[in-house]
Amino acid sequence: MRIPKFEYFRPLSIEDGCSLLYKHKTEAKILAGGTDLFVKMKKKQILPRVVISLKGVQELDRIEWDDREGLKIGSLVTHEALVNHPIVREKFDFLSEACFKIGTRQVRNMGTLVGNLCNASPSSDASAPLLVLETKLKLVHLYGERTIPLQEFFIGPFQTALDPQEIVVEVQIPKPAPSTAGSYQYLHKASSVGETLVGAAVLLTMDPKDSTCQEARIGLSSVASTPIRAKAAERTLKGKRLEEKIIREAAQVASDETQPRSRPWYRREMSRVLVERAILQAMEKIR
Repeated sequence: MRIPKFEYFRPLSIEDGCSLLYKHKTEAKILAGGTDLFVKMKKKQILPRVVISLKGVQELDRIEWDDREGLKIGSLVTHEALVNHPIVREKFDFLSEACFKIGTRQVRNMGTLVGNLCNASPSSDASAPLLVLETKLKLVHLYGERTIPLQEFFIGPFQTALDPQEIVVEVQIPKPAPSTAGSYQYLHKASSVGETLVGAAVLLTMDPKDSTCQEARIGLSSVASTPIRAKAAERTLKGKRLEEKIIREAAQVASDETQPRSRPWYRREMSRVLVERAILQAMEKIR
């Protein structure tokens, strides 16, 4: 289980990091936290000849809030930083809770949100909340940059739309509308620090007076080849008064949209249960 030998670089700027990627191309891998990368290297799943650490690029270790543009998270921000950050806890509490679910404290202190997204695990806890928040990722390369919706970033199990010469430098989360709240519900596969069997995130914008749903987003993880949005279930809720019958119907529709890789009946049933719980909790927060 020893890590094979590799050449190590620690650039001090994003531009230098992109230059190194351009030079070494597919032989190089980016290091942020290392909690996924080094495990894969030990298991010989990937064998990069070059590792480029971003830890010297201080501008990537930041969490910024703007009342117009929303939240921006640099690619060196750890899960633990998001768990404890006051703005995240205030405005995106269910994202903070999802980050707290990830691994042990040691893993959260090392692992980064961006690294977790780039690993593209179908069971990623942070992915479902970020999907319903309509998150975008800022990607840079030596000759430019682009911004891509998170929903388009995942293209398969452990596969992303990231080009080998690109670096994800920022997570962008827009400011939520008034009377909006979210909830993340999950079920452990084996232990409280292990992989998630089913994860369900719901974001609701609701008229608190008559409980009419103005906007609904539902994200699911560990129930398909990538984290997904349950868009048919979202349409079931939008414009409706959120009564028991409608909530149960939407939860069932969300369950029907899943495509589990294993334990299909149980995962679908738990998707239904967790989506219903998440809707009810989000409603309670708005009220």
